[in-house]
Amino acid sequence: MTEPAAPIGSEATHASAQPATHSAAPGRLRWLRAGESAPPTRRRRPLVRLILALTRTSAVLGVAGLAAAAAIVPPIGARRAARAAAEGELQAQLVGGETLVASAFASQRRWTDMFRESYGVVVATDQRLLYVGAPPTPLLRPRDDGPEELLVESYPYDMAFTLEPRTVLRGFARGLELRTPGAHVDFIVADADWANAEQVATLSATARRAVTRRDADFDESNRAPAPPAAEYVVYTVQRGETLIGLARRFNTSPDVLRQLNQLTADDIRIGQRLRVPKVDETPEAVTPPTAAARPTATAPLLRQQR
Repeated sequence: MTEPAAPIGSEATHASAQPATHSAAPGRLRWLRAGESAPPTRRRRPLVRLILALTRTSAVLGVAGLAAAAAIVPPIGARRAARAAAEGELQAQLVGGETLVASAFASQRRWTDMFRESYGVVVATDQRLLYVGAPPTPLLRPRDDGPEELLVESYPYDMAFTLEPRTVLRGFARGLELRTPGAHVDFIVADADWANAEQVATLSATARRAVTRRDADFDESNRAPAPPAAEYVVYTVQRGETLIGLARRFNTSPDVLRQLNQLTADDIRIGQRLRVPKVDETPEAVTPPTAAARPTATAPLLRQQR
């Protein structure tokens, strides 16, 4: 006997219409179905997590350290090549008649070069202090073929500067400290060249003192003689005279008269004795007018009465 067909839309028909692949779904994906919980995750032990974290941090720090070392440590042979180029340029920088007195190999670390070391030579001549150095090798691109651009610093002995041997780089190295009114430069010197560096500092200081003394003697010989000291005389104030009028009469200023006589104001009185500068017309200027030369106040009245 045949079974009656199931009505359309019933659960049996819906179940039979489902694809057969769902029944064969792997067990690790069953929790994706609605109403089922996710399987528990596997947790590592704290010690394992700590070891993994330290390993990753060490790897990052190691890579950063290698990059910093590659940036700071110069390539093999860079020091020898830079010093050879600096010595060659030094001979070209010496002017006619200039004599090299002392020299020492030195280096610099500038912030403009990311504190990478540049090598050169610092010398003391009979006319100036001179440094010639080669810049460090570029990091991102190799140096182009052609003449190398060298750094040349010149400090004549008539310029204000000091060069002293002392510790540099916050006490991590020894070198020469150069100070000028507008700059501060440190030259790093190796222990093998320390004696030569001290000789450069000593001879440059001696030459600079000699140039300063020579310039002072030259200025002294060409200086105009000092004017003679001013002479003063005593003058007695007459009727009708003012401090401004006396200053004009004796070729001076009211300020000078106030300072000479310790006056706090311009008020002066008849008969007061004042110190005034001596002028060429001393008899006429200092001698007060006589009674015969003074105008009388009664003469106009007599003429009017007549």
